[in-house]
Amino acid sequence: MSFIINTALFIFVLIINRMKNILVLTDFSDKSWNSIIYALGLFKSERCSFYLLNAKNRYENEDFENNHFELIKVKNRRDSKRELEALIQKINSLKTKGNHTFIPIVDANNIVEAARNQIREKKIDLIVIGSNDIPSKGEVFRNSISEEVITKVKCSVLVVPEKAVFKPLNKIAFPTDYTNFYEAKLFHYLMCNSSYNKAAIRFLYLSKNKDELNKEQVWNKETLGDYFSEKQHSFHSRVGENLEELLQHFIDEKQIDLIVLAAKNLNLMEQILFRPKSEALEYYSKTPFLALHQSNF
Repeated sequence: MSFIINTALFIFVLIINRMKNILVLTDFSDKSWNSIIYALGLFKSERCSFYLLNAKNRYENEDFENNHFELIKVKNRRDSKRELEALIQKINSLKTKGNHTFIPIVDANNIVEAARNQIREKKIDLIVIGSNDIPSKGEVFRNSISEEVITKVKCSVLVVPEKAVFKPLNKIAFPTDYTNFYEAKLFHYLMCNSSYNKAAIRFLYLSKNKDELNKEQVWNKETLGDYFSEKQHSFHSRVGENLEELLQHFIDEKQIDLIVLAAKNLNLMEQILFRPKSEALEYYSKTPFLALHQSNF
């Protein structure tokens, strides 16, 4: 186990020491601006290149009677370039701007294809999305931009709800079912990052049944403990039919600042983020969540 950990640490240090490339999806809305403010706060101690991308939402030409989709629109290239230039001027006027560079990008492709292009060309480490597209109770909501990007683009994604307010990260919740071996490597990279490494980690096992962990789950849980033996962390479990309510109670109880999940764990992500069964869960509108994609590491 020590050889695996030391090898992983060597690779992670190489990644961490270079400037980060962050892709921000913007439609010039309040939610997009809030996501920029949050990202600037989160990465203020690091050197980053922020690529501000305005691209076409794949649904914007379709007719939906009740359109709740998060629209990433391109009016035309000239207007978009003007608005991006104005956006960068607005960012440069902020005291929290930090040691960053900001690069405008206009892409006529749909947002998924545009994001994929930038990841290939710019070696993007993280995508940032401002969101107000969380569905209401009982809605079958399979076309949000957040879900499209998380499930179809091979890059970690930070989703910032419209009402989220940045504050230093003290406690991070990591919901898991202990079925993904790579969670330890994914999360260890995160905690080596200066933006996150002072936060306490609360691993939260969510289940609808009181079944005992199988051998694989026990091993993966122990691996997480090994990786974070020198970090402040704790293990918790909550059992019940409504995983969203269990998560909300945990966030309130532990005063969680950020939810982190493995993007590969689609089943759990769908249950707590994209298919709500309860109304008025505050974490949908206030708590950012970070979907970690193993292709980044």
